Amino acid sequence: MSEILLQAKGLKKDFGGLRAIDDLSFQINRGMIFSVIGPNGSGKTTMFNLVTGFLPVTEGEIYFKGERITGLKPFQISRKGIARTFQLTTLFERNTVLDNLIIGQRATRESGVLSSICGLHRVKLEEKKALEKAHELAEFIGLSRQKMVPAGALPQGAQKQLSIGLALASAPELMLLDEPVGGVNLEEIDALIELITRIRKSGVTICLIEHKMSVVMNISDRILALNYGEKVAEGTPEEVCRDEKVIKSYLGDKYVAARGSN
Repeated sequence: MSEILLQAKGLKKDFGGLRAIDDLSFQINRGMIFSVIGPNGSGKTTMFNLVTGFLPVTEGEIYFKGERITGLKPFQISRKGIARTFQLTTLFERNTVLDNLIIGQRATRESGVLSSICGLHRVKLEEKKALEKAHELAEFIGLSRQKMVPAGALPQGAQKQLSIGLALASAPELMLLDEPVGGVNLEEIDALIELITRIRKSGVTICLIEHKMSVVMNISDRILALNYGEKVAEGTPEEVCRDEKVIKSYLGDKYVAARGSN
């Protein structure tokens, strides 16, 4: 049986009188690609924000590797081994690709008070290791030729790759990717899918939000479908794409009626 890496139980999130997430439970097993789908406003990004501590949970519990992480700060959750990207790329645009990948390692770097006590040698050793890892990451994410290019000068697809690399720099066990192929062309989509698959093969579990159903159906092991903050379906890609509630959420009542008349 696969190990449960992340588990959510009865999650609820209220914004005033609006319930954005309603009694949501799910689990993500180690090694899988777990996709979250749903129309705009269905609660997908809110779910990510709850898991990563950017929003407090109204009710419910979240566990990572069996440890309760509900209520922890984002930096604490990051240090537990969960990293994320955002819909809009959050890069240090004036810094080079290499610099971004060095900055991304700070969540797991040991320098600080301890380093000042132990001396300058340790700081220099950590900086050397960070630079070496940044070069490795640039190669891994497919940006080795753009290492010295400012992040803001990269095309959209390359910025998406760097955003994923920035999250990967913290050495996570679980990566949450928010629309990783949104806003890019077909050639860039292929490169990003290949990168996501390569990350999974390296041992990192992936949870992603994505609107492009062709991408979701091709790379996912399991899919969670949300609508109005509620789970409407969960299962394999084959099971979810046949679910009437999912079809209705995406395509509407007329499509469901037309299918029934055929």
